[in-house]
Amino acid sequence: MKTIKTLKTLINILFFTLIGAAILQVLFWFIVYFFSDSLPIFLQGFKMVFSSFLNWKMFLIPLITALNFVLFIITVSYLRKSVSSFIQSDFYSKEVIKNLNKAGTILVFIGVSTILIQIFSIVYIQNIVQIKINVFIKFLNVIIGSIDLKSTFSIIIGLFFMLFSKVIENSRTLKQENDLTI
Repeated sequence: MKTIKTLKTLINILFFTLIGAAILQVLFWFIVYFFSDSLPIFLQGFKMVFSSFLNWKMFLIPLITALNFVLFIITVSYLRKSVSSFIQSDFYSKEVIKNLNKAGTILVFIGVSTILIQIFSIVYIQNIVQIKINVFIKFLNVIIGSIDLKSTFSIIIGLFFMLFSKVIENSRTLKQENDLTI
């Protein structure tokens, strides 16, 4: 039961942090679009995103990334629903199976689309710059890779595996009691 409560706490922290980050991101881009002149000088460069200089390919990467972020929030909400059922000891409900299946499907989509975004962006940037920038890309990947939610998500997945091991243990105990009854 301690594992389930810890898992619920971490998923709730992750969910509300993601919601807060999404709200801040929407507010930031709203301010950049409508009030870019009143921003500090070091933030005024963001208004370049809304200029006609950029073509549709430049918007493709941030739009798919934003879509993946929203889908990740939806996935975490499915996990929250599943954990709530686990706390009520409703391990085998159809809702839990459905929520976990949806969450898994969305995570696969996010993973595949993220790989495609990275491939597209590297190829697109190399075509724009027309020089080899391997050292810069490696440096950027190290920085981006270290500042993300991978660690938090792996902890949550680890706790989910611990939870499922408890479910399997409970199932085994029930099966043993059922075998003794027959």
